[in-house]
Amino acid sequence: MHGDYLRGHAVPKGVFARIGRFGRMFPHLRSLKEEWLPEPARPEYLGAADGPMKDALEEEGDNARIPAGFTFLGQFIDHTFTFDPTSSLESQNDPEAVRNFRTPRLDLDAVYGAGPASQPYLYDDSDRFALSEQGDHDLLRNHHGTAIIGDPRNDENLVVSQLHLAFLKFHNQVLNDETGGDFEEAQRLVRWHFQWIVLHEYLPLICGDDIVDDVLERGRLFFRFEHEPYIPVEFSVAAFRFGHAQVRDGYAINGDVGAGLFPEEADAPRDSEELTDLRGGVPVNEEHTVDWSRFFGDGDNVQPGRLINAKLSESLLFLPKTVVPGDIPDEARSLATRNLKRGAAFSLPSGQAVAACMGEKPLTQDELWANVPDMPTPLPVPAPLWFYILREAEVRERGKHLGAVGARIVAEVMIGLLEGDRASYMNQAPGWRPTLDRKKVDHFTMEDLLAIAAKV
Repeated sequence: MHGDYLRGHAVPKGVFARIGRFGRMFPHLRSLKEEWLPEPARPEYLGAADGPMKDALEEEGDNARIPAGFTFLGQFIDHTFTFDPTSSLESQNDPEAVRNFRTPRLDLDAVYGAGPASQPYLYDDSDRFALSEQGDHDLLRNHHGTAIIGDPRNDENLVVSQLHLAFLKFHNQVLNDETGGDFEEAQRLVRWHFQWIVLHEYLPLICGDDIVDDVLERGRLFFRFEHEPYIPVEFSVAAFRFGHAQVRDGYAINGDVGAGLFPEEADAPRDSEELTDLRGGVPVNEEHTVDWSRFFGDGDNVQPGRLINAKLSESLLFLPKTVVPGDIPDEARSLATRNLKRGAAFSLPSGQAVAACMGEKPLTQDELWANVPDMPTPLPVPAPLWFYILREAEVRERGKHLGAVGARIVAEVMIGLLEGDRASYMNQAPGWRPTLDRKKVDHFTMEDLLAIAAKV
């Protein structure tokens, strides 16, 4: 998960703002060290497969406010501006020494790559994205079944793979129908409509309207940069990993097919013939095509996401060997444990420290640890930032969206990336409104984008 190589050992606290780098929003806050935590709050216990973060009652955790598709859209968005193949969970990482191999912009470079001139194998002769020779229901693949796309992570699971495919089709339709074959104009329209979705649909659902409106009206209070934006580790290693709590154990892919997140047998190979799980990396059969009406919109068939809380679906607490390296011991296969250890490796501050710095009332000890057995109560126990953000959403917002700390970090960074991108619509044309086909005037949603992508 997110790289296997060592990079950097010192952890300086300086803020920087150089393109292609990670940094810190709160460089002055003291790091939370694992050895300061009582045993129940340490990663090995808190994130264990049978630990307090295990969700044993999935049927009671639906979040009807956020359709299931936004879980995967969040993963897709993350891949547009973060890619760190050089850091390791086992090392103490210096964010200033960790290179971000994605530009910190919402410019869809995970889709476009370096463009048709530099990566012509992604395109056909008319600057359209090339699709599978087996039909337009799958990505272009080589003879090994490997997807030929701008970012291989977008073939990690079936739903994100199909979402990437939808963006390829969306570009192709815009190129043909709106620009007369002008690639740069089509790319601009695709990017701006995507940015609109992030700002006006995704962020309000995830963060709540009040926080998003406040950041837009009053400006960013904590995510600051002088010239070019960077990716704060408080965002990439903690706040934006809230999406892991939204993941279901399985999904209905269309009216005939459903599948679990991972196979029942951890060592089971990927199978493109019979869909038993959602792992990607193999050709997609036409009968396994995602029906987007089950993931976005407000129709009767749409599946809800999961509540944002400090519980993860059981599937994520023991990752199979096709997801993490085979030599990883069983106790380190929990995604919760891996997230908590990653936060410690990047020397993140505690959730309480960040809340106090933001001027927010920190969660009480009971709000934080009520569901964690054997937690000593007389003394305050600091909480890892990722866990704190999940619990804050759970107890302060009933899991419907992020709480004040998590929402502020996510909203400020996402809006900051748009404000820091000189080519974004917020800078190029602040009064711009969506121009492509849509259900509502002056709005554009994922449902609208997918409808255009589906045109033949």
